[in-house]
Amino acid sequence: MRSWTGTGTGFPSPSFDVIGVASTIIDYAGNLYNYAMESYFGRVNLSWKDRYVLTGTLRTDGSSKFARDYRWGWFPSVSFGWNISNEEFMADSSTDLKFRISYGKTGNQEGIGTFAYQAQMSGGMNYNEQSGIYVTEFGNNSLTWEKADQFDVGFDMSFLDDRITVILDGYMKNTTDLLYSMPVHSTTGTTSIISNVGSMRNVGAELTLGTSFNLGPVHWSSQLNIATNKNKITSLTGNDDEPVAIGSNRALQVGKEMGAFYLFKHNGLFQYDAEVPDEQYAQGRRAGDIRWLDVDGNGIINDDDRVVMGSSNPDFFGGWSNTFSWKGLSLDIFFTYMYGNDVYSGQETNMTRLSHKNGLQYVNAVNRWTGPGTTNVWPRALNGDNNNYRNSDFYLHDGSFIRLRTLTLAYRFPSHLLQKIHMISRPVSPCGNISGRSVRG
Repeated sequence: MRSWTGTGTGFPSPSFDVIGVASTIIDYAGNLYNYAMESYFGRVNLSWKDRYVLTGTLRTDGSSKFARDYRWGWFPSVSFGWNISNEEFMADSSTDLKFRISYGKTGNQEGIGTFAYQAQMSGGMNYNEQSGIYVTEFGNNSLTWEKADQFDVGFDMSFLDDRITVILDGYMKNTTDLLYSMPVHSTTGTTSIISNVGSMRNVGAELTLGTSFNLGPVHWSSQLNIATNKNKITSLTGNDDEPVAIGSNRALQVGKEMGAFYLFKHNGLFQYDAEVPDEQYAQGRRAGDIRWLDVDGNGIINDDDRVVMGSSNPDFFGGWSNTFSWKGLSLDIFFTYMYGNDVYSGQETNMTRLSHKNGLQYVNAVNRWTGPGTTNVWPRALNGDNNNYRNSDFYLHDGSFIRLRTLTLAYRFPSHLLQKIHMISRPVSPCGNISGRSVRG
């Protein structure tokens, strides 16, 4: 195996293996990866009367994953905090109140290859028993950092001598120059090219409410958290707002969330053969088959009839923890919850297939269409046809839940009782002695 490495720019030039360029390969293995990142940053902190705090940071990073003219990114940030409780007008108040606001820019280079900006070739192509090479990646000399600008604002509050605490945060994050393998026509010799494809916006808020009270002899402490986040794609380079497919059931589209579902829409069943459009009838569609939404109205169901729908992101989510203590007894209860998200059950494409011999769902077999009016949901039994099992909203389900994550009942025995039955050790001193006696090996 031979390789070469060039230098002179402060960053490693690509190295490649030539072990697999023969026209006929029996067996081989080998790889070589190397990249570098160089960073500098400075920070300034200012504080006045324990009331106002200002912090500013400037950072720059250079990565060998990008071409020389695009490898450096500049990422500033600034934050301001105001301790309102220390103001004179709050002197007689038992409320603790803090305000904070910040802005920061960050960069991302993860998720792309070590030499993503460079055109790449691979050996091992057999041209009539003559060894050859072929293009595997086009490369992109203008590839650069994915950048995110985030604004945050928040309040920290406590009341009744910290018996009640409230933390409220809101943010807006604008991500530009998104790094993504943009699909290209396969006639070019490959199917995608790493590019900065567009921009996205995330807006969210989070509320945390904590309590600590005595309910007679029982002490109750709790913490409730609720959060929400909404994102949408705000631009896609070279796109006229049409969906860009990702895999078999996702898509990117301006105005929609990142990775929204891209599916065929289930529109009931054909109850009679006469209802089937001629174009689909010629393809074998009959009564009892699923009536898919024909988006373009041409009578044929194909990928052009998929629809961007649903959301993997919940409307809100969070957790709720409670601890009840009485003497040595304590009860801990912790719930998590999520509401408003959709889950795509990909395994159901086989489990609902009536010609499938493994793991068939009972409800599909028993409730299947057997004649006009028997059902408008479950298709007929049919062997060897995939029309009824397309990636569709038929397999899209509500993912909302509330779940008891932990339930713990514990009792803490008094230490004096444990000492009597020799179940508790005496404290160890910092110098390694137990109760003043030296420990010797």
